[in-house]
Amino acid sequence: MKFIHAADLHLDTPFANIKNFSKQLQNDLRRSTYTAATKVFDTAIKEKVDFVILAGDTYDNTDRSLNAQDFLKNQFLHLKENDIKVYLIYGNHDYYRNDFSTIDFPENVFIFHDQPETFELTTHDGKKVGLTGFSYYQRHIDQQVINDYPIRGNFDYQIGILHGGIGDNNYAPFTVPELIAKGYDYWALGHIHKRQILNQNPYVIYPGDTQGRNPNETGQKGFYLVTVLNQQTTLDFIPSSSYLFEQKRIVAQSSDNLASLTTEIGRQLEVDVPTLFTYQVESAQVLDQEVVAAIQRGDLIQHFERQQSNGYLYQLKLKFSQTKQLQEIDAKYWQDSAKQVFDLDDIKDLDAKLYSIDVIREHLNDPDFLDEIKDQTINLINQQFIGDKQ
Repeated sequence: MKFIHAADLHLDTPFANIKNFSKQLQNDLRRSTYTAATKVFDTAIKEKVDFVILAGDTYDNTDRSLNAQDFLKNQFLHLKENDIKVYLIYGNHDYYRNDFSTIDFPENVFIFHDQPETFELTTHDGKKVGLTGFSYYQRHIDQQVINDYPIRGNFDYQIGILHGGIGDNNYAPFTVPELIAKGYDYWALGHIHKRQILNQNPYVIYPGDTQGRNPNETGQKGFYLVTVLNQQTTLDFIPSSSYLFEQKRIVAQSSDNLASLTTEIGRQLEVDVPTLFTYQVESAQVLDQEVVAAIQRGDLIQHFERQQSNGYLYQLKLKFSQTKQLQEIDAKYWQDSAKQVFDLDDIKDLDAKLYSIDVIREHLNDPDFLDEIKDQTINLINQQFIGDKQ
């Protein structure tokens, strides 16, 4: 028996900060989620798998463009021609709202409803397999839906499909012991974009997304080809990224100028695989004021946009480190004022209308949000001491 476990295809992802790239590169990036998805389905046919699991967020948003639906329908028809089934759940990005704008998929596609349910199939080698899962019907699920998953049924192999986070009260929270207690042979997870094997017996796996979508989603992305033989489960990770995201750092020297920075960055952009690099220039306070100004108005990024290379300068950030002047500020005053200024409830109350928007509320509730704001504030303070050679 073989199957594919993929998640978070995010078709139609709107890539940010690409307007200055060539039209060709912009189009290729916007198509990259489709290219990665095609790799999933082509691999399924090549490997003659029994079925494909899509563990949520197949679309980037709940509107589901007709283009994305047409693409999936055609891919699913190819799978049907090869006697391959598809088991699909909806996640928090593409949760099911209504069927007014939904294209019907072929009968080899099985979509889970809003309560855990189990589909059965018999594989090409005669195994009786059960697949249990549920789809989101709203953006946030704070209930522990895992409690409603049944204990293992009378199957040769049973798979649980779940889109959620460990202890994350917004997204069908669960713990790994709760999953293991169900007695299933494999847990196909979605939602977290970082590839993770949380447990090996049974396997509890996040495959990650199939194409990185922003600078924080670094490295090669892909999905798993799973083989079950003699009750032994083996995994093969299949890469699917058209473009990689990577982060680099440069420690600035007081002698650096635009020429030296261009040389250093240009050397590292010479790569074999198409890659979008985010560079952070640390200790930027030692740079000359004119160098800082040129970087902040985008001169270096514009320079590299004209270069022919597999490496692209996606973002260039300046990190202004703590200086002697800032260190002399009474730390107690900073800490006391920080508690008052960086109060999350106060920030949320600044504009209730904005906070009611899902994407903004989700960002504000990110655990790293306040830390990021504090870091940016300190960075702005440190920037006042450009040229400090200490």
